Amino acid sequence: MSAFRMADLLIHGGTIVTANRTFDASLLIDKGRIVSVSKSAHMRARSRVNAKGLYILPGLIDTHVHFRDPGMTHKEDFVTGTRSAAKGGVTTILDMPTNLPTVTSRKRFLEKLNAVKTKSIVDFGLYAGASVANLPGLHDLAETGAIAFKSYMVAPPPERAYEYEGTFVTDTASLYRLMEGVRAVGGLLCLHAECDSIVRYLTERLKSEGRRDALAHAESRPQFSETEAVSEALLLSESVGTRVHLLHLSARGAVDLLRYWKKNGSSSTAETCPQYLFLTKETLRQQGPYAKCNPPLRDESDRKALWKGISDGTIDIVASDHAPHSKAEKDAGVQDIWKAPAGMPGVETRLPLLLTEAARGRIRLQDIVRLCATRPAEIFGLYPKKGQIAIGSDADLVLVDLDKEWILSRDQIETKGRETFVFEGWQVKGKVVATYLRGNLVVEEDKVLAKPGSGEFVKSKRLQTRAQDSSLA
Repeated sequence: MSAFRMADLLIHGGTIVTANRTFDASLLIDKGRIVSVSKSAHMRARSRVNAKGLYILPGLIDTHVHFRDPGMTHKEDFVTGTRSAAKGGVTTILDMPTNLPTVTSRKRFLEKLNAVKTKSIVDFGLYAGASVANLPGLHDLAETGAIAFKSYMVAPPPERAYEYEGTFVTDTASLYRLMEGVRAVGGLLCLHAECDSIVRYLTERLKSEGRRDALAHAESRPQFSETEAVSEALLLSESVGTRVHLLHLSARGAVDLLRYWKKNGSSSTAETCPQYLFLTKETLRQQGPYAKCNPPLRDESDRKALWKGISDGTIDIVASDHAPHSKAEKDAGVQDIWKAPAGMPGVETRLPLLLTEAARGRIRLQDIVRLCATRPAEIFGLYPKKGQIAIGSDADLVLVDLDKEWILSRDQIETKGRETFVFEGWQVKGKVVATYLRGNLVVEEDKVLAKPGSGEFVKSKRLQTRAQDSSLA
């Protein structure tokens, strides 16, 4: 920027938080990028914001959301989903491929992109679903802009199979072939790791015994079914050489396994979610279908193991797995848990829940940045443009009041799934005051200001480079 040109925005007086440190500085922003990080508050800018008393975090990235658009927009859509994200300090979301139709081909990918790009108010990336059925099309999906590939190691219930068409592998040979295909295009394979045969057997047995209560869901998907699948995924990924990211870890054994593999050189990464960090099977017992998710809520020992995994670096990301359903759909499981779909909203409340734990001393603010911004950007090929506060990076910023105490309420959140919100009434400490996307004010004091279509489509730099190289081979 010319020394004589006035920048667009100066944010001064705040405390900046990165993954490594906390310091006082002013941010000068021009054309959507950070152009200066300085102690000076006297730089020239057309607009100035006094952030005294506030903490400034890089815009958060939620690497795991289901915004249901297109095809199931009665549950959520890209307008309501991204409004919810922005209020939670999230400036980039990565949306899963299990809408209707599932995103398993270049054609379907482009159809989805065209359907949602005019709706999003934050930046967004799109996953592609992957299985042996679409191996020949993985290169085209990578070249078209898929942020990563998603596959389930467990089949969906028969009545929901159409929602997951082409996105699951349930035997070892198929998983091996899929890993070979993803490796060939330099992609990241994100796995929902639960053992299909165990889940299927236990579900059938519990149903035959007449079990319809909420805890039957947890018993049908025990901790060892996740641990077994994680073991298989880690073993195959090391054998094939595929980059694997394990989704929503919930079981102590899975965390222990990943820790062992990482200590022995594995490049695999993993995430967990607020529902597993804050809730247990007791919540499932109390709230029934509203607290039904996959993997299911676990025991207190699993919850403690996840926090240990966060503290020692075994777990790389905290994502939301935001997966709302309508109240009517959830209520179908009040008397029969098998009739309720799995999933719950959470993209808007991830940050205040984590800020509350920072206030209690369990984690640091720097840890929140690492888990929710910097590591997501690194793993999904968005760094250094996203995930940090530094010269040249996008001016995606969240201003937070750490002293603000408030109550989580379904009346205040944006998602269509608000009526099934499991954290209703929780007291939290730490609140988003403002969210900026590329220097533009998106949210201010609970008011969403951005218009649909202001978000931009983002691609993995790593995946794009590899796909282009392979097309030249």
